[in-house]
Amino acid sequence: MTAARGFSAFPARSRRRSHTWWGTDWLQAMEDTAVDAGLTRRGRRMATEGRIGPITISPGRVAATVDGTCPTAVTVEPLSDNVWANLVAEASVQSGHLAALLDGQLPHALSELLPTVGDLDARCTCDDWGNPCQHAAALCYQAAWLIDMDPSLLLLLRGRSVEALTAEVAGQHAAPPKAAPLASITLATEALSQPVPPLPDPPPPAIDAPQLLAIETPPGSDPGALHGAVATAVNRARRLLEAG
Repeated sequence: MTAARGFSAFPARSRRRSHTWWGTDWLQAMEDTAVDAGLTRRGRRMATEGRIGPITISPGRVAATVDGTCPTAVTVEPLSDNVWANLVAEASVQSGHLAALLDGQLPHALSELLPTVGDLDARCTCDDWGNPCQHAAALCYQAAWLIDMDPSLLLLLRGRSVEALTAEVAGQHAAPPKAAPLASITLATEALSQPVPPLPDPPPPAIDAPQLLAIETPPGSDPGALHGAVATAVNRARRLLEAG
């Protein structure tokens, strides 16, 4: 099982804003799902006021206690095997994708790590009827700050890890090419031992006079002389072919 990671609480007045495309997409998935924009605005204010305790990110879950009394979590489904295979294939085709992720950047080719509308599910002990409530919205905002700084946390959230992705990509590169079926292989000694088929019969010699194509004479040239030169060349070529 992938280990959970803990992060210290953000201090008050941490007026951070998401400046990366992946942090923006994370928040967009939450805001587009929200049924009450007022709750999300209050959540954003709570995030900057330092009212959220230490955050724990584990497979499928971001959790913290808000205002000291409200245990809050935001959950997301783990990656399916098909989506994981697609991500491994993308990272294997372009080695720079994995290097960028390790360097704190998320290539667009790995965007399937991000949740979309309806993927985030809020859980809180408060009485707010909205989904997400203000506490879960606040947690989403601070989670976006963490993901901004380290997009590899998305792998952890989706039930995978950087180590697993690195190992899968290395395995793809190290895999030997598939051998051809034995039935389709012809050994060189067997090929050389085969009898050489006879050459086809030569074509019959030409008996008709060659028919020259019409030649457009360049300006300043003698048409008769040019026609004679071409006829001479054709006859010489014919004699060479007939002589073998």
